[in-house]
Amino acid sequence: MNIKFDHLSLNAENPEQMRDFLIDLLDLKVGTRPNLNFDGYFLFAGEKDVIHIFGKSPRNDANHFGQDEQNIVHHVSFYSDDYDEVMRRIRMLDVKYGISQVSNTSVVQIFVRAPENFIIEIQAVPNQ
Repeated sequence: MNIKFDHLSLNAENPEQMRDFLIDLLDLKVGTRPNLNFDGYFLFAGEKDVIHIFGKSPRNDANHFGQDEQNIVHHVSFYSDDYDEVMRRIRMLDVKYGISQVSNTSVVQIFVRAPENFIIEIQAVPNQ
């Protein structure tokens, strides 16, 4: 299984202020994002979205674990080239998870609650 970093997601009190700060500090650009059911921004480094920002109160299904208290770093995301292996490991660890289909793509997002209330997202394409 190959795994790579995908993006960092920030749960900001003031998403616009965070967006402007990161653009100014890191020379990122606001780019397109899927039609999600909550407002936010995708910041890009070149052609890749590396930071996702949304407000403190997204809909309950945004984090797949309800409205638990969460720090500014909402989750970290990775991409895997082996969906079946990801699911095998999740079953082996016997942890709660949620799956969401990315609209208009074959990619699914698998959200796992790790120790310390940390959320890890793994994006993968289910094997056909």
